[in-house]
Amino acid sequence: MSQMPPEHHFARRRVIALRHRGNVANKMIQYIGALAMSKRIEQCSVVGVSIPEWGIEIPDDTQSQIFLDNIDLWTWDAFRPHVGEICRLANRSESVRIMMADHLQRMEFLDLPQDYHSLFPYSSPERKIGEGDLLINIRTAEILQGIAHYPLLPIDFYEDVVASTGLNPVFVGQLGDSEYVRQLRSRFPKAVFYDSQGARADFDLIRSAKNIVVAVSTFSWLAAWLSQAQTIFLPLSGFYNPAHHREVDLLPIDDPRYRYFLFPLNYGVPEEQSLEYHRRISGRWKEISRNQVALLKTSAPFLRVPRENYDSGLPSRTAQGSAITFDSIWYAHRYIDAAMEISEGWFEDPLHHYLEVGRLRGYQPVRQFDGHPPIDLSMPNLALKKRATQSSLSQWSVGSTLEEDAGNAVNGNPAKALGFHTENIETPWWMVDLEEPSQVFAIRIFNRDRIPEWMQRRTSPIVVEGSNDGDLWKLIFSTEPGQIFGGYSAGMPLVWSSDLPVEARYVRISIPRKEYLHLSEVEIYGRQQRTIHGTGG
Repeated sequence: MSQMPPEHHFARRRVIALRHRGNVANKMIQYIGALAMSKRIEQCSVVGVSIPEWGIEIPDDTQSQIFLDNIDLWTWDAFRPHVGEICRLANRSESVRIMMADHLQRMEFLDLPQDYHSLFPYSSPERKIGEGDLLINIRTAEILQGIAHYPLLPIDFYEDVVASTGLNPVFVGQLGDSEYVRQLRSRFPKAVFYDSQGARADFDLIRSAKNIVVAVSTFSWLAAWLSQAQTIFLPLSGFYNPAHHREVDLLPIDDPRYRYFLFPLNYGVPEEQSLEYHRRISGRWKEISRNQVALLKTSAPFLRVPRENYDSGLPSRTAQGSAITFDSIWYAHRYIDAAMEISEGWFEDPLHHYLEVGRLRGYQPVRQFDGHPPIDLSMPNLALKKRATQSSLSQWSVGSTLEEDAGNAVNGNPAKALGFHTENIETPWWMVDLEEPSQVFAIRIFNRDRIPEWMQRRTSPIVVEGSNDGDLWKLIFSTEPGQIFGGYSAGMPLVWSSDLPVEARYVRISIPRKEYLHLSEVEIYGRQQRTIHGTGG
């Protein structure tokens, strides 16, 4: 290796600089992964670590230093870094900084759990978990609102594990008041319930158990992995399921402590919807072997993604810019056989299933908007070229003023890529002035065309209101949370109609949370008051 010219003053060191993300368990896994990488790089140190729960503070001292080589893992394939290649590159340089912002939630970054016991020492908890107990970790809190990668686990599953093991259930974790926890307490009236006592106390309590059912949580997973448990029950649900989140791999198939249970594809949705889905999938999970898990991790999907159905001509886990309006969450929860076939590794994701076999079975790609009478095509589009405005502008706005940008959504061209685009703010809105009080019989709203599903999902739920004075507003309709609609080419705009018209001069569309609001076109069909009065005279 050639020597560095002294006049450049490059730091002569190899270092991994962490950029922490997430909660304490995410930071711990990230540090563990960085340490595993540093072992493969000669004379490599790790900095930028802050895990006060275990008294670990390693400041980042590289900010004022200059490195000849910089490897930014945020700009690499962040979910599947090529560890061997990164280490070879680092070993070829005497001055290299690896900036690590990835979660590193893959088994390839982790050594044996006992290698980290001294790093994160165990403290015996005040509460005791016996040899005959089954510790069941519960996570609720924010996931009760619905977070896709973090679903609630069915209470029936806990009943199955308790019945098959004969162990005494001890529920530990976030046990605050909710319908899910109330049902849990009702179904297990003789069980012990230990509410959370804080991250460190809960972590040590989980580690103390000999039999553990983990929650869908990196915190729960890491505590169990670092424990001395005899048996760890791991549900392949949420991000644990390779079909749900292929970028994450926290399935230690070489660890004999683990028993794996494969679930139908299960997304985190609001509590009431979760409980309903749990009733529908009751008994559909099944225990699978470590060899089966390994196959799902490395070889699925077993069927090729149909190239011709993706705009890029290449197989992709998500159809970026597909003309198909498709709701992955609704589809998987509506068609349980599809959800199980995806989990079993036959298909890449719900869209792949739909394109391959769902269409043949008559399955729908999105929840249908039913129950509205057909639109009377003789009625005019009252919103056409009318004055409109909106809550804010963004860097993606087409117009340079609020009125100009909002007006693009009523120019009569629903096939355009974008009408208007607000900033990411609390309760963004768009409004059109119909110029006089009118009888509104129907509304058609076109989502942006050829955008991925996650971007379509921004408009869910959507609220449409009417007003005669711009101050007092009356709800015309709103969609259900999670309900999405499409753009012009997909042929699935949002359509509302009624035999009983709503009187309004102003029509406002909003999203009841912090979000971007962007649509292509809004059409409002009805009759203005002067037309009605003229006809009557």
